[in-house]
Amino acid sequence: MQMLKVGTIAGLTGAALAGCGLIYKPVGHTLNHYSLDEIVPYALGSGDLDLAACGTGMGLNQLGGSFSRVIKRPARLMIVTNTTASFCSEIQAQKYHLKVQRNLHNGNTDVARDNRIVAQRWERLTALRRYQVYQDTVNAYGEIGTDKCPDLSNELGTDQDQFVYLTGVLVGVQGLLNDIQANSSVGIPQNIAAKAGRASDCIDNQQWWGVPKALEAVVWLSVPGNAPEGAQPYAQLQQSAEIGRRAGIALPAMLYALAAYGQSDMARQKEAIKMVAEIYNDYEPGKAPDDRDENNDAAQYLLLNQIAYNEALYLSDRIWIDAEGHRTPLVALGSFPGEGAPTQEIDAGSYLN
Repeated sequence: MQMLKVGTIAGLTGAALAGCGLIYKPVGHTLNHYSLDEIVPYALGSGDLDLAACGTGMGLNQLGGSFSRVIKRPARLMIVTNTTASFCSEIQAQKYHLKVQRNLHNGNTDVARDNRIVAQRWERLTALRRYQVYQDTVNAYGEIGTDKCPDLSNELGTDQDQFVYLTGVLVGVQGLLNDIQANSSVGIPQNIAAKAGRASDCIDNQQWWGVPKALEAVVWLSVPGNAPEGAQPYAQLQQSAEIGRRAGIALPAMLYALAAYGQSDMARQKEAIKMVAEIYNDYEPGKAPDDRDENNDAAQYLLLNQIAYNEALYLSDRIWIDAEGHRTPLVALGSFPGEGAPTQEIDAGSYLN
């Protein structure tokens, strides 16, 4: 009798666990599609980089990744979550890079050396997350940069699939740059950049605000010998930035700024930073989501402008710290030292009262 009870309990437990397994699979598929269809578009239109990167990206990443225990890995979702999570860690890396500059400016070399080590740790984490983005892009769409473009109308069947692919290609290149900053400690293959440049031809440049051609030009400047004969990368970057300006998207202008920074071209870097500021300020970032024109790309992809603004602000801060010892004055992106830019007068006494 006792054995019968034990057997009954074991059977019921097994059945319950099996039932959970049956439930997990449809729940996994449902949550995966809901995340792509609703959470991701909401985050892209929210305009709060901290919430999207350190909130949605960090929080949804583990939940999304856990789906791979019961269904096929949701690679498309993981492209987005690791991308946004990577901006969270990159912001930390940038913070410590700026501390390096400030301490060098003030002659605190020991502190600057420590800050650089911390910055490299954050760069390494960012590179790891972005390399995972690249791997998930290959998982979802096949190897990038081959002579065959992927089918971008399969599972999602919408423009969102093209956006996810573009994200994966772009972030893969960014991950390589992060790894270089981290002394190549992750070991991301350097041919990813050239592959990404070729893969950009698979995306419609006009539809996606000039980003594909801007990325291609960045690769030409970053990878020696990769540009075709007669290529004019800076002209292509300027053209792409203008396409982005007309659409209200600052991302191509941001890529222009990063390319100029990488080539130590201060004049072009300032030009691109000013363009980012102008595009960002032309759209009203403080407007409530419900009040925006849903057919406006700048409204649907407001987070991209926040990313562009943050990256441009970091480059601007580097310029200001080198010249003045402090970051860009509040709400003054696009102004530079020596150009009649606003300054911040600090009353030291007010902090003591």
